[in-house]
Amino acid sequence: MNKDRSEIVEDLNRLMAEEVEAFLRYFQMKYRLRGVDRLAAEKLFEEGTRETLEHAEAIAKQIRVLGHSPQLKIELDLRAGPTNLQDALAEMLEVERQALDAYKEVLPRVAGDTMLEDFIRKQINVETEHVQEIATLLE
Repeated sequence: MNKDRSEIVEDLNRLMAEEVEAFLRYFQMKYRLRGVDRLAAEKLFEEGTRETLEHAEAIAKQIRVLGHSPQLKIELDLRAGPTNLQDALAEMLEVERQALDAYKEVLPRVAGDTMLEDFIRKQINVETEHVQEIATLLE
């Protein structure tokens, strides 16, 4: 591995925080939608909240395996007020793209640690699917 474990743990803590932030965004967005838009997207945002929380938990477990305790640092200011489905999906797409970029950035840093490298590659695949699915909805 080309980085010491404490630096990798910092990377993982950052990824975990981004997943928790995504959870909070999706949770709030679901309730900002109104009327038919809410009905149309409710399951999508419920799935998003579930998956982002699962991702955060998986990262926390990786941190524990490395012998550290997860640290969560979040600075988040969420918009208030109603939104429409198009804008909510656009925001969701941006969140997923940011997550994809973050995982891609960490991948070379875990090179040589087979377990972490496999984990990060899996997350990249999942985030890529999410980006593609949401982009398709916005066509």
